[in-house]
Amino acid sequence: MHTQVQLEDLPGTFVTEIGQGQVEYFITFCDNRTTPSRQTRLYMDCDFQIEAGSNPELSRLITEHRHPLAQLSALSSLTVEEIQVNASGELIMRLDDDVVFTVLNQAARDDPHSYAEWRLGWWQDT
Repeated sequence: MHTQVQLEDLPGTFVTEIGQGQVEYFITFCDNRTTPSRQTRLYMDCDFQIEAGSNPELSRLITEHRHPLAQLSALSSLTVEEIQVNASGELIMRLDDDVVFTVLNQAARDDPHSYAEWRLGWWQDT
């Protein structure tokens, strides 16, 4: 059964996959339930920023690699602690290790045809 993901569903989930579809980047989250676990995706056709917190390895990865997929890989295996949407529609996600991931409402820097939007997918049993 597929149900729409709500923002309040994401705290406690962790990042299992980073990827790129034909048009947009995505991040897959798993809730790790036992009966059965579910996963969903955040799709992004927009720019983002990652603040590495106090982790020097993440900071180096984000700074040294300019490709968005390489930067997004810094989020792999991190757990979502808090999530909110601010007044300008930016998605702000706080993850463990003091990492802050912000999905910006502006065109992706590597795609001049970007729609400057993000969306959550549906829950799917794994």
